[in-house]
Amino acid sequence: MPSGNGHRPNWFLAVAGIEAGIVGALVLLGYVALDSAWHRHSIWSVPNLFASTFYGESAYQPGFGARTSVGVALLLFLYGVLGLLFALTVRDHGTRMRVLLAGLIYGTGWFFLSFDILWKHVNPLMKLYSPDRAMLVGHLLYGGTLGRGFPAYLKSIRDQEVPAAAKAPVEPPPPGIEGPTAT
Repeated sequence: MPSGNGHRPNWFLAVAGIEAGIVGALVLLGYVALDSAWHRHSIWSVPNLFASTFYGESAYQPGFGARTSVGVALLLFLYGVLGLLFALTVRDHGTRMRVLLAGLIYGTGWFFLSFDILWKHVNPLMKLYSPDRAMLVGHLLYGGTLGRGFPAYLKSIRDQEVPAAAKAPVEPPPPGIEGPTAT
Protein backbone atom coordinates (compact mmCIF):
# COMPACT_ATOMS: atom_id res chain seq x y z
CA MET A 1 0.00 0.00 0.00
CA PRO A 2 1.82 3.11 -1.15
CA SER A 3 1.75 6.16 1.06
CA GLY A 4 3.14 9.68 0.99
CA ASN A 5 6.10 8.61 3.11
CA GLY A 6 8.40 6.36 1.08
CA HIS A 7 10.05 4.94 4.21
CA ARG A 8 6.87 3.62 5.79
CA PRO A 9 6.87 0.22 3.99
CA ASN A 10 10.42 -0.42 5.25
CA TRP A 11 9.25 0.38 8.77
CA PHE A 12 6.43 -2.11 8.32
CA LEU A 13 8.92 -4.74 7.22
CA ALA A 14 11.26 -3.93 10.10
CA VAL A 15 8.58 -4.09 12.79
CA ALA A 16 7.08 -7.31 11.39
CA GLY A 17 10.55 -8.87 11.14
CA ILE A 18 11.52 -7.93 14.70
CA GLU A 19 8.20 -9.24 15.99
CA ALA A 20 8.56 -12.54 14.12
CA GLY A 21 12.19 -12.83 15.25
CA ILE A 22 11.35 -12.34 18.92
CA VAL A 23 8.41 -14.75 18.78
CA GLY A 24 10.69 -17.26 17.05
CA ALA A 25 13.32 -16.75 19.75
CA LEU A 26 10.71 -17.46 22.43
CA VAL A 27 9.76 -20.66 20.60
CA LEU A 28 13.45 -21.63 20.39
CA LEU A 29 13.94 -20.85 24.07
CA GLY A 30 10.83 -22.82 25.00
CA TYR A 31 11.98 -25.83 23.02
CA VAL A 32 15.47 -25.93 24.50
CA ALA A 33 13.96 -25.50 27.97
CA LEU A 34 11.69 -28.52 27.36
CA ASP A 35 14.62 -30.49 25.98
CA SER A 36 16.71 -29.60 29.01
CA ALA A 37 13.93 -30.66 31.36
CA TRP A 38 13.53 -33.91 29.41
CA HIS A 39 17.23 -34.66 29.95
CA ARG A 40 16.99 -33.60 33.60
CA HIS A 41 19.14 -30.51 33.19
CA SER A 42 18.33 -26.98 34.24
CA ILE A 43 15.90 -25.26 31.89
CA TRP A 44 18.04 -22.14 32.34
CA SER A 45 21.23 -23.68 30.93
CA VAL A 46 20.92 -22.11 27.47
CA PRO A 47 20.13 -18.58 28.75
CA ASN A 48 23.03 -18.94 31.21
CA LEU A 49 25.21 -20.03 28.30
CA PHE A 50 24.25 -16.88 26.40
CA ALA A 51 24.99 -14.82 29.54
CA SER A 52 28.47 -16.31 29.63
CA THR A 53 29.20 -14.13 26.60
CA PHE A 54 29.40 -11.18 29.01
CA TYR A 55 30.22 -12.78 32.35
CA GLY A 56 32.43 -15.72 31.41
CA GLU A 57 32.25 -19.14 33.03
CA SER A 58 30.69 -17.81 36.22
CA ALA A 59 27.37 -17.27 34.41
CA TYR A 60 27.15 -20.89 33.27
CA GLN A 61 25.59 -22.45 36.32
CA PRO A 62 22.57 -24.64 36.92
CA GLY A 63 19.38 -22.84 37.80
CA PHE A 64 18.13 -19.30 37.50
CA GLY A 65 20.78 -16.82 38.59
CA ALA A 66 21.34 -13.10 38.66
CA ARG A 67 22.78 -13.22 35.15
CA THR A 68 20.18 -15.44 33.50
CA SER A 69 18.04 -12.48 32.46
CA VAL A 70 21.03 -11.03 30.61
CA GLY A 71 21.26 -14.26 28.62
CA VAL A 72 17.54 -14.14 27.80
CA ALA A 73 17.87 -10.49 26.78
CA LEU A 74 20.85 -11.26 24.53
CA LEU A 75 18.99 -14.13 22.90
CA LEU A 76 15.87 -12.00 22.28
CA PHE A 77 17.90 -9.06 20.99
CA LEU A 78 20.07 -11.16 18.69
CA TYR A 79 17.19 -13.13 17.23
CA GLY A 80 15.06 -9.99 16.91
CA VAL A 81 17.83 -8.43 14.82
CA LEU A 82 18.02 -11.62 12.78
CA GLY A 83 14.27 -11.34 12.20
CA LEU A 84 14.78 -7.75 11.04
CA LEU A 85 17.48 -8.85 8.57
CA PHE A 86 15.24 -11.67 7.35
CA ALA A 87 12.38 -9.23 6.76
CA LEU A 88 14.55 -6.78 4.85
CA THR A 89 15.92 -9.62 2.73
CA VAL A 90 12.71 -11.50 2.00
CA ARG A 91 10.44 -8.42 2.00
CA ASP A 92 6.96 -9.31 0.83
CA HIS A 93 8.04 -11.31 -2.20
CA GLY A 94 6.80 -14.78 -2.82
CA THR A 95 4.12 -17.03 -1.50
CA ARG A 96 3.67 -18.00 2.14
CA MET A 97 5.20 -21.42 1.43
CA ARG A 98 8.25 -19.83 -0.19
CA VAL A 99 8.72 -17.47 2.79
CA LEU A 100 8.30 -20.42 5.18
CA LEU A 101 10.96 -22.38 3.30
CA ALA A 102 13.23 -19.33 3.31
CA GLY A 103 12.72 -19.06 7.08
CA LEU A 104 13.65 -22.71 7.62
CA ILE A 105 16.79 -22.30 5.53
CA TYR A 106 17.61 -19.02 7.29
CA GLY A 107 17.24 -20.51 10.79
CA THR A 108 19.30 -23.58 9.92
CA GLY A 109 21.92 -21.49 8.15
CA TRP A 110 22.20 -19.19 11.16
CA PHE A 111 22.69 -22.22 13.42
CA PHE A 112 25.64 -23.49 11.39
CA LEU A 113 27.11 -20.05 10.79
CA SER A 114 26.88 -19.00 14.42
CA PHE A 115 28.05 -22.22 16.05
CA ASP A 116 30.79 -23.04 13.53
CA ILE A 117 32.20 -19.52 13.11
CA LEU A 118 30.75 -16.77 15.32
CA TRP A 119 30.55 -18.38 18.76
CA LYS A 120 33.90 -20.10 18.26
CA HIS A 121 35.51 -16.64 18.36
CA VAL A 122 33.08 -14.60 20.48
CA ASN A 123 32.21 -17.12 23.19
CA PRO A 124 33.88 -20.54 22.92
CA LEU A 125 31.70 -21.83 25.79
CA MET A 126 28.69 -21.74 23.45
CA LYS A 127 30.25 -24.24 21.09
CA LEU A 128 31.57 -26.35 23.96
CA TYR A 129 28.48 -26.61 26.20
CA SER A 130 25.57 -26.05 23.84
CA PRO A 131 23.12 -28.94 23.40
CA ASP A 132 23.77 -29.34 19.67
CA ARG A 133 20.73 -31.38 18.60
CA ALA A 134 18.32 -29.34 20.69
CA MET A 135 19.77 -26.10 19.34
CA LEU A 136 19.52 -27.37 15.75
CA VAL A 137 15.86 -28.33 16.22
CA GLY A 138 15.30 -25.04 18.06
CA HIS A 139 16.75 -23.14 15.13
CA LEU A 140 14.51 -25.05 12.72
CA LEU A 141 11.55 -24.05 14.90
CA TYR A 142 12.87 -20.48 14.97
CA GLY A 143 13.12 -20.39 11.18
CA GLY A 144 9.68 -21.94 10.77
CA THR A 145 8.15 -19.44 13.18
CA LEU A 146 9.96 -16.62 11.42
CA GLY A 147 8.87 -17.75 7.95
CA ARG A 148 5.29 -18.40 8.99
CA GLY A 149 4.88 -15.42 11.29
CA PHE A 150 6.53 -12.67 9.25
CA PRO A 151 3.88 -12.47 6.46
CA ALA A 152 1.08 -12.60 9.03
CA TYR A 153 2.62 -9.83 11.16
CA LEU A 154 3.29 -7.72 8.06
CA LYS A 155 -0.32 -8.10 6.91
CA SER A 156 -1.57 -7.23 10.40
CA ILE A 157 0.54 -4.07 10.51
CA ARG A 158 -0.54 -3.00 7.04
CA ASP A 159 -4.20 -3.62 7.85
CA GLN A 160 -3.93 -1.35 10.88
CA GLU A 161 -2.72 1.60 8.82
CA VAL A 162 -5.48 4.12 8.26
CA PRO A 163 -4.99 6.62 5.46
CA ALA A 164 -4.33 10.17 6.65
CA ALA A 165 -7.47 11.47 4.91
CA ALA A 166 -9.63 9.07 6.90
CA LYS A 167 -8.01 10.17 10.19
CA ALA A 168 -8.61 13.91 9.69
CA PRO A 169 -12.00 15.00 11.00
CA VAL A 170 -14.22 16.67 8.46
CA GLU A 171 -15.32 20.05 9.80
CA PRO A 172 -18.41 21.76 8.49
CA PRO A 173 -17.86 25.18 6.91
CA PRO A 174 -18.11 28.14 9.29
CA PRO A 175 -21.56 29.81 9.61
CA GLY A 176 -22.37 32.25 6.86
CA ILE A 177 -20.23 30.45 4.30
CA GLU A 178 -22.07 28.09 2.09
CA GLY A 179 -20.59 25.10 0.39
CA PRO A 180 -19.94 25.00 -3.34
CA THR A 181 -22.89 26.10 -5.39
CA ALA A 182 -23.84 24.99 -8.80
CA THR A 183 -24.48 27.83 -11.18
